Amino acid sequence: MVKTMNKIKFLKKLFVAVFVLLSSVLYADNIQMNSSVNRTEVALNETLQLTISVSGDTRKLPEFSLPTLTDFNVYGTSQSKSFSMVNGNVTNTTSYIYTLSPKKTGDYEIPSFSLKYNGETYETTPVKITVTDAKTVNSVSVQNAQIPPQKQTSQVYNFDTSKAVFVQAKTNKKTAYINEKIIYTFSFYTSVNLLSNPSYQAPNFTGFFTGNTSQNNYRTQINGRDYVVTEVSTELYPQQEGNITIDAAKIVVSIEDFSKNYDDFFSSFFRRSKNVELTTDKINIKVSKVPGNIDMVGSFKMTATTDKKDKKENEPFDLKIVITGSGNIKTIKEPEISLSDNLKKYETSERILKAGDKETGKEFTTLIMPLEAGEGEIKIHPQKYFDMATRQTKTIPEKNIKVNIIEDKNKQVQAPVADSGTANQNSYNNFGTPQPNIDFSFIFKIYNFLKKPILWITVGCLVILYFLIKLILKFIEYRNKDQQKLKNKKAYKKAKKYFHKAKKADIPKDFYEFMYKGILEYFASVLGKSADGLTAYQIRKDLEERNIAPDLIKQVEDIIDECSIILYSQSSGSSTGNLSDFYDKAFNVMKKLDL
Repeated sequence: MVKTMNKIKFLKKLFVAVFVLLSSVLYADNIQMNSSVNRTEVALNETLQLTISVSGDTRKLPEFSLPTLTDFNVYGTSQSKSFSMVNGNVTNTTSYIYTLSPKKTGDYEIPSFSLKYNGETYETTPVKITVTDAKTVNSVSVQNAQIPPQKQTSQVYNFDTSKAVFVQAKTNKKTAYINEKIIYTFSFYTSVNLLSNPSYQAPNFTGFFTGNTSQNNYRTQINGRDYVVTEVSTELYPQQEGNITIDAAKIVVSIEDFSKNYDDFFSSFFRRSKNVELTTDKINIKVSKVPGNIDMVGSFKMTATTDKKDKKENEPFDLKIVITGSGNIKTIKEPEISLSDNLKKYETSERILKAGDKETGKEFTTLIMPLEAGEGEIKIHPQKYFDMATRQTKTIPEKNIKVNIIEDKNKQVQAPVADSGTANQNSYNNFGTPQPNIDFSFIFKIYNFLKKPILWITVGCLVILYFLIKLILKFIEYRNKDQQKLKNKKAYKKAKKYFHKAKKADIPKDFYEFMYKGILEYFASVLGKSADGLTAYQIRKDLEERNIAPDLIKQVEDIIDECSIILYSQSSGSSTGNLSDFYDKAFNVMKKLDL
């Protein structure tokens, strides 16, 4: 069986290699890959943006995945796509944007990244980065902040009555219109060392459209005590009228315990930890309707341009409409346009414009086809928006673009010169109607192309290999009708050692720890990922992509959450009598999954 599978893999690789080689004879995609950063000098408590751009004249660009960076942490990723057409040549571009945070000071180099496509390797240029000492940012509002006494028991963990860690949540406004931007800020204050990365659980933000999220780190003093502050700010845009509640945010941290209950001599040798769960208060926002139910809220302006000075018949050009300003950029809709009869509209693409992390506008690129010579007109209709500064409804005025379409003189071939009698016979039929001059040269071009031996050799080889590989795959399907069962069996075999230990465990926490490791190992093997760092969120996203039923995904999340709650809570966990039920429940869910 193993030998057969190896032969099949070899045949598959052979088919792919021959297909790529022969296809490259007829087609050649021009791929380019570049990397850039928004800054080459960054402080230890700051972030920088790394942008990897992949562009080419192919419809489907190869995907890029950022490898592990040893000197930087990756906090956020985003992606944007665009295309342009120049002289009939389409260029697609995909930009991968990563937010990086340095781990330590010094001079470092973001390495060259490579991408393989159609047998070719494309590489970026390395980028040098200088990391300086962390900047101290003093915040007056934070320094003057006092924790209310009635909230100290729920929000502050005390060592000898001193405040060790606490959290706060706030918004920059408590009343807003639909689609008006609100900044929600979660602040985590700590004055002791953390023994592990905090586990932050943001609110669900039900009733809001979420925008960009940014992070800021700084140091401050409260009542003479030094704190390191981590702020996570999220843009929110309310989507419904009425009172909307932002739920509490939670964070679980493991901190060093320097309580006086421990012997001072031994505390210098051993770290003692405390798991602390911190919770913010809920925040209520009053949301009102925008007058006239206008979707665009903020302040906006519009520009419109075309990419060619002279337009020719049947030669497409790009119309670019850019709307910039402040507000909910993602909800900006494509303006309505009207065209004269000699113009035709095709597909429109859009992309978000950014300046650093800030969204500044949206660009709409529409393909326009000139149909016949003469003057053409593009009319961009006005758009209404609600100006938050003046609390008034304003209008982006309409724009009219005149285009001059030049006749394409090459669309017809001139008639050959002949004497008047012959010309008269060739140009008119018996009824005296002029006949068009038809160029049949393209038929001979096609005929000459079809005569090339390399074309038929290529097509013949591809057809033979196609049917060969199809027969082999049919044979594999016949021999192994249920490959997924074999895959699940292998996944279970990897996780079996943990489940075996869990079944023998007498202590509930040990049982849940082994079950948790076994479940992660199982999903890591089935989904083709590493168990290290695998989270319930990643498992959920993979299962959603595989079209697994939502109720099964919910059951998987509940099982993982139950393990996490037991492992990271201060209690000893559930009673031993429930462990068998949990064990059976976990296996029933895994059996139902059709991965």
